[in-house]
Amino acid sequence: MNKLENKIDLFNKDLSMILASLAYHIHRKIVEYIVEKNKEDFNYFEDLFDGRIDINDYLFDGSDCVFPGIRRYISGEGQRKKYNIEYKAIIDDNTFPRHIWCFLINGKPYTGSNWTNTNLNEFELAHIFTHKKPEKKEIERFFFKEFDDKILPYGAFTSAANVVLLPKGTVRPTDNSEVLKSVFYKRHIELYGENTLSGRKGFVEDKVDWYADVTWNDPFLPNDWKKNIDKLLEYRRKRITEIMQQ
Repeated sequence: MNKLENKIDLFNKDLSMILASLAYHIHRKIVEYIVEKNKEDFNYFEDLFDGRIDINDYLFDGSDCVFPGIRRYISGEGQRKKYNIEYKAIIDDNTFPRHIWCFLINGKPYTGSNWTNTNLNEFELAHIFTHKKPEKKEIERFFFKEFDDKILPYGAFTSAANVVLLPKGTVRPTDNSEVLKSVFYKRHIELYGENTLSGRKGFVEDKVDWYADVTWNDPFLPNDWKKNIDKLLEYRRKRITEIMQQ
């Protein structure tokens, strides 16, 4: 029987070098700012959700979740952009994570035209850490000394630190390659530490012995970032309130 050899493991370092030079992470200063604003807004969202959504799944200590209460849409499950009582969450496709990058670029929410006009349509969103309950966590567990299986990862869906931009067509390797995932895990820890990761502590270093050779694209920090993030957080309060009061 003829067999084809999968040679991907021979090129993990080369792929990592390429993807690292293409990836856009949000700057640490922005993430830290969102974390502080989340502390200020915790009581507002707790009162708004009033037991319908568990606020602690989203705004835990150290969380940079931009849109609390919003979970990723799973094909065929729930009504999108509405509160779903059976899931105790607002269900969304990838619209709300796109708001983060749109506001950061030009202070406006995501629309098809805004996504295109800002050249963001040349990129795809890559979630580095899992944000859906059904997703397997075996890879992540391997990289942390402490891993709480009971933690629900929903806050990671709109975590600013967890939403990375990669050019179209380059996201798939980070979804399926354990080595490439580990490289992006390491970069996340370098930039933001572990506080944005609920239920995961004690990152295991040196799983990839050539990581020091990887050169990363600079994290994104536009001059007007604080003004635009304030607009984003004002928008999130208004939009989530509208949905919960429907």
